[in-house]
Amino acid sequence: MTHPSRALLSASALALLLVAAAPRAQAAGFQLREQGAGAQGQAFAGVAAGSADLTSMFFNPAVLTRFEGTQLQLGFSNILPSAKFSGGAASRSGIPAASPLSAISGSSSHANAAESAVTPTLYAMWSVSKDLKVGLSINVPYGLTTEYDANWIGRYHALRSHLETLDITPTVAYRVNDQWSLGAAFVARRSKAELSQALDFGYTAYALIRQIQANPAYTPYDPTFSNTNPLTGQPIVTPGAADGSAFISGDAWAYGFKAGVLYEPTRTLRFGLGFQSAIKPKVKGDVTFSIPSTVGAGLAGLAAVNPTHTATLAYINGAFTASTANGPVSAEVELPACITFGANWEVSPTFTLSLEADRTQWSKFQELRIKFANPATQPDSYTTENWHDTTFVSLGVACHPGDGWTYRAGVAFDQGAVDDAYRTPRIPDADRTWVSLGVSKQLTKTFALDLGYSHLFAKDAALNLSGGTPAGPDYFKGNLSGTYKNAIDIWALQARWSF
Repeated sequence: MTHPSRALLSASALALLLVAAAPRAQAAGFQLREQGAGAQGQAFAGVAAGSADLTSMFFNPAVLTRFEGTQLQLGFSNILPSAKFSGGAASRSGIPAASPLSAISGSSSHANAAESAVTPTLYAMWSVSKDLKVGLSINVPYGLTTEYDANWIGRYHALRSHLETLDITPTVAYRVNDQWSLGAAFVARRSKAELSQALDFGYTAYALIRQIQANPAYTPYDPTFSNTNPLTGQPIVTPGAADGSAFISGDAWAYGFKAGVLYEPTRTLRFGLGFQSAIKPKVKGDVTFSIPSTVGAGLAGLAAVNPTHTATLAYINGAFTASTANGPVSAEVELPACITFGANWEVSPTFTLSLEADRTQWSKFQELRIKFANPATQPDSYTTENWHDTTFVSLGVACHPGDGWTYRAGVAFDQGAVDDAYRTPRIPDADRTWVSLGVSKQLTKTFALDLGYSHLFAKDAALNLSGGTPAGPDYFKGNLSGTYKNAIDIWALQARWSF
């Protein structure tokens, strides 16, 4: 037999490689509950009270006292989300609807914007003594990938959004007596993010020139500066004629903790309470602007018809150059605290009933703000989120007929974190209902396999964003409305060894 420590090291290395290579997908908000196939089969009901296998330590570290010896668990979840956009309409802020410059061109519908993902998990535990257990888990607790075509009508709000996280969590649990166990864990989390969106350089310049021409309080005020081609009578710089883009990427390490308690009043009834702290990574990275050739042509055209307005031309050129400078950026996103309650009742030797109720503190996610190195020329770019706390409730059953087989089923309600007024294309979140099934087979005394499946029925999600005023963060992104039809399928498979 392979030595246990070597098997654990080999499996850990494999899991780390899988995590590094795996894309991410959206779950509730952008939280990924998919942390184990056994628990998946009953919609994670009772997992905080140890209804599952070592997966339970992710939700409540105290449950480690329920397991004996040395154990290893390696698995993955294949998450297949769908977010289809239709009935879209988009217009520019500050331009009357009757103007031909108001409407934003592009496709008013979009095929699936959510990317599928394979997210791996690894759990290991060692029994130091009958009452003292230590463990290690590697998980992907949060993730998101949405991506849109370059020509869709919401391109100024979002093109690509990608968040991936990796938690490495050493854990310890102690059985105080036959009824009470306590647990704690240290969480080291690596976060990596990518964001991109189209930029309407044409509209930005158009609005700037109108300000220069019309506002005496504005420097430089230049009412004779022209944006008209004398041969055609048409604007030289016009909205939608010079789309560029911005791409931001960065990463960070941050740290937090978990704590939990397990109460077993009888041999057939258990209650568990777990807490995961908020973690606020400060992501540092870079921004890269893509500037189309039409920008240079427009600036040259302005210079050709305004040869004597050297100060104004220099101002426009300087403002554009400074505002599109590549360089370092940073962002802070508070990944929320979560409290989890679970209950398990072994009704008979062959039937178990489980309940789960979680509360996630998404209300801390009020905005997504990007800070630039030189705020005087590149002020913060931010998106208002205004999320609210969410509740997840599930009910599950497990049947153990014998011969090493276990069958599971569960249902759950998973509340979305965002209201219609603040939903964005980056995270088109909505309420969802889970229906889950699962099966496990103990193949030998030391080896078992688990398979779980869930289908998530999601409510249609309305999008109704307003560009607001020139001082607001979304003015140059424009107004955007439409509807998302969302659904998610999840398959999970895992293997369990005991030594």
